[in-house]
Amino acid sequence: MTASEEGSLLGKKAASTVFFISFVLPNLLFSGSYFFSTLHLMKWAGVLFPLAAAAFAAGWRILRKGTSETGFRLDGFAVVWLFLLLYAMVQPFWSGLRSPETFPREWFFFASMWFVYVLAFMTADRPLLRLLLWGSLVNAAVSVIFAELQVRGLNQPFFFILPTPGHYIANTGQQNMLALWLAVGGLNGAFLLLTGREKGKETLFGIPLLLAVVFWGLVSTTSRSALLSFAVGFASLGAFFIRNTGRVRLRRILGVTLLFAAVFGMNIFFNEGRWGLLLDKMENVVTNPLSIAQRDSIWATSWIMFTAHPLGGVGLGQYKWHYLEAQRGMMQRWPSLQWQFTHWAHNEFLQWFCEAGLAGGIVFLFLWGWWWISALLAFLKKRPCSSEAYWGSSMAALFLFDAVWTRPFHRIENAVWLALALAMTNRELLVPLFPTPSPEEFHKGGRILALTLMIVSSLGIAYLASGMAGDRLLSRAFDLDRSPLVREELLEKAMRIPLVRDIAEKQLAYHYIDLGERARDPELTAKGLNALMAFFEKQPHVKELNFLREWSLRLDNKPVYEDLASYGPPRKEKGK
Repeated sequence: MTASEEGSLLGKKAASTVFFISFVLPNLLFSGSYFFSTLHLMKWAGVLFPLAAAAFAAGWRILRKGTSETGFRLDGFAVVWLFLLLYAMVQPFWSGLRSPETFPREWFFFASMWFVYVLAFMTADRPLLRLLLWGSLVNAAVSVIFAELQVRGLNQPFFFILPTPGHYIANTGQQNMLALWLAVGGLNGAFLLLTGREKGKETLFGIPLLLAVVFWGLVSTTSRSALLSFAVGFASLGAFFIRNTGRVRLRRILGVTLLFAAVFGMNIFFNEGRWGLLLDKMENVVTNPLSIAQRDSIWATSWIMFTAHPLGGVGLGQYKWHYLEAQRGMMQRWPSLQWQFTHWAHNEFLQWFCEAGLAGGIVFLFLWGWWWISALLAFLKKRPCSSEAYWGSSMAALFLFDAVWTRPFHRIENAVWLALALAMTNRELLVPLFPTPSPEEFHKGGRILALTLMIVSSLGIAYLASGMAGDRLLSRAFDLDRSPLVREELLEKAMRIPLVRDIAEKQLAYHYIDLGERARDPELTAKGLNALMAFFEKQPHVKELNFLREWSLRLDNKPVYEDLASYGPPRKEKGK
């Protein structure tokens, strides 16, 4: 049954607009110098504002028309996911929060993905999906052009390209995130090529050219995880088509494979430097396999963190603020491993167990296992389903493989594609494990949930909008012509805004230290150092660790220095 047959939470045009903005545009956006957070803020706005508006509109429509007329219901997967969302919300009561400011950011992120799943489950149909796939393919190709200009230092005339010459990252901000986005765009393009002209309305014109550009960029990123993730996703897609439709699309599957092989060969010939980098990475895997691509110490640190908080977890979004402490324990247990600082476990399942604890981790694995078994049974039994369900299963497989090595769930502009993929798959293939109420039976519960959607989406809009205003205050505070008093006033105003309170708190501490040193005021300097130490205890970061370590040496405060030094190796002196 298609989404349009079941009912609608939004009008078709509204749903298409919301999905297109939230799914296609954000990977081309960055915040720029107008904001203090120069990269992510506009991506969050591009994804979350349309989704929050859609959630409010959907909630209002359910309240007015009821669940029967709108067809609103939750499948079993959404019910378990909702339980996990509520669990994360109440978890701080027993796990505590080292950084309260980080928690709401992550929770709204997680809640938005749940809503994407529900909205896509109810409204996404074939025309909408193909619109999004075309948009992502074009976006990915444009991103490759941006990256090629960046790496050659030719991006300066273009204000809409992230000003990072010499780096192959486009507007994603990180090479492995560009690689993931290109893997997503590549799989979407491959699906369009495999299923084009199904209805006689869509031509294949332009897809191979765009796909070749995307493949060129994917290889040029030298990301092993993304290349292998694309291979896993495309192999899953091809296997579904061959298993269920025979050899009908075998020629096109081989065509995509040959296209990738040809682009790969061209990249080796014309792009020797980046090809050498990829070879070096592959050689490292072969010669030093036990380092697991230099992730052994990170995963060992994650294990120490989990064993320190096995039941309660450290809390949603708190992994990064427990890393230094856990690494100190890891180095004591395995001193031969490498010290390195990171915000991420480079394995989403490890990170989720660390943050959510054993109970939350088991539920998380249950959801993934439920999808995987359902897709596998559909494959083995040749269960009749649409080609969109094949796409959803292959995209989920791509994300699953990538999640073992990096952090695809922690970038909202990419993670929404996972929620969409699961919705498109589960709508047709999910094995029902327990009964869920029909729209007619879900009348009262649906209205309560609709009201909750309206409240949460309103809070989310206010939270993000005020955060953008607060981020602008931070940017204004550091204009070159600001007087110290005006800067302090702007930072104090920013501290009253939840989204940026921690950033303002840190910057105010540095401001006091800088002002105290310039004025040779030891009391003002001490005020800043004490504030920075308090901030470090809440959000331990290697930058503040090194800064405070240096000051403890200057002040000859041995107890503080020894405590800070226990987190890791001493900072190397300049020039050595």
